[in-house]
Amino acid sequence: MSLLALTNQLTPHTAPLAALFLDPNNPRFVDAAWTPIPDSSIADPDVQERTRQRMVKEFSVDKLRMNMEVNGYLPIDRVIVREFAPDKYVVLEGNRRICAAKMISTLTMDGSAVSEEVLASLGSIPVLVYTGGDFNAAWIFQGLRHISGVEDWSAFNKAKLLVEQMESDDLSLSDAGRRFGLTAHGAGQWVRGYYAFKQAKEESDFVAELDERSYPYFQELFSRSSAAVRDWMQWDDQERKFTNLINFNEYVSWLYPRMPEEDGEPSGKGDWERRFIARRDDIRDIAFLLRESPEHFQQFRHSGQLEQAYSQALSKKYEEEAKDKADPVSEVFTAMRQTSKLLDNLPLKVHKDPGLKMQLDTLIAELEGRIAAVK
Repeated sequence: MSLLALTNQLTPHTAPLAALFLDPNNPRFVDAAWTPIPDSSIADPDVQERTRQRMVKEFSVDKLRMNMEVNGYLPIDRVIVREFAPDKYVVLEGNRRICAAKMISTLTMDGSAVSEEVLASLGSIPVLVYTGGDFNAAWIFQGLRHISGVEDWSAFNKAKLLVEQMESDDLSLSDAGRRFGLTAHGAGQWVRGYYAFKQAKEESDFVAELDERSYPYFQELFSRSSAAVRDWMQWDDQERKFTNLINFNEYVSWLYPRMPEEDGEPSGKGDWERRFIARRDDIRDIAFLLRESPEHFQQFRHSGQLEQAYSQALSKKYEEEAKDKADPVSEVFTAMRQTSKLLDNLPLKVHKDPGLKMQLDTLIAELEGRIAAVK
C-alpha cells in the first residue's frame, strides 16, 4: 500500500488520555526474536507497565516528561492511533509523548506542584485515527519520522522496516527507498545487510551469540568500498545470501571471536567485546588487504590484528609506489648538475687545508676516471 493511501485513512479525533494505550509492539522494541503481542492483551495492566518501563529506560521519556510538566501537552504533531477495542486506541506514532503524559501526576519529578493549566492540557488528546487494516502501519508511520532522525531507530529496525515493506507490497529497491528518501543503492545496502544478518543468525556457528549490534557490520559489506570482502564470501543477489559458507562463517567469527583456552581449543562462546573488527568502517581496510596485499590479509586472518596488518600493507604499498615513480636518468642528471654547482662554489678552506686538499684530489681522480669511462 502506498503512503498516500495510508495517510488517506487517517481521521481526526479527540480522545481522553486514559483511552490511549502504549504500543507493546512498538517498532523500537522489535529484535530478531520478537513475539508480537495480540490486540486482546494490549490493555492488560502488566503489558502496559512493562511497555512504560522500557520506554522510560531506553528512550529518554523523563526528559520529555520534565518539559511537559512545564509546558503542558503541545499537539504540534498529532499522535497517530488505531482503535483495537471499542473506544480504546493503541498508539502507532507518538508513544514517547503519550508515555510522558501518562506519567505526569499532580506533582513534578522534583516534588513541586503541576499547574492546573498543564493538567488540563492532558485531559483530552487530539489524535489521528488510522482506519485501515495494514498490520505494518506503525512501522510505516514511525519510519517516516525516524528512518533518518528524531530519536533515531537502530540500524536493524530500519532495515527490517524496508524489508517488510518490500515483501508485503512487492516493491523494488527503488520504490522501497523512495518511501523513506533513500536512493536505490542506499536501500539496497539496508536490505541486503538485513538478509546477510539473517543468514548469520540462522546458518552460522554463532547463532547463540549474534544480536542486532552486529547488523551494521553486515550492512557495510554492501558499500562500494567493501566489495572485495563481499566477493570473498561470494554474495548471490538472487538467493540473497553468501554462498561461500566457510568464508562467511569466518567473517562472523571475527565479530564474535572464541578465545583459546588453556588446552588450545577455542572457548564455547564468542565475545563481541573482543571482536577483531572494532568499527564497521574497518571492513574497508580488510577489502584493501584482499585487493592490494593478500599476504597481509593472511596475516590478519591468523593474528586477528587488523590494524597491524593494514599498517604494514599500507607502508609496503607506499614504498612500491615510490620506487615506481623514481626516474634513474633524471636522478643522474640532477646529481651531476648539483656536483658541478658545488665545485663552482668550493670553499677556499679546502685548498688551504692539506688534509682536505688530499681528500679533494682523491675524489676528483675518481670522478675523472668515471667520466673517462662514460665518454
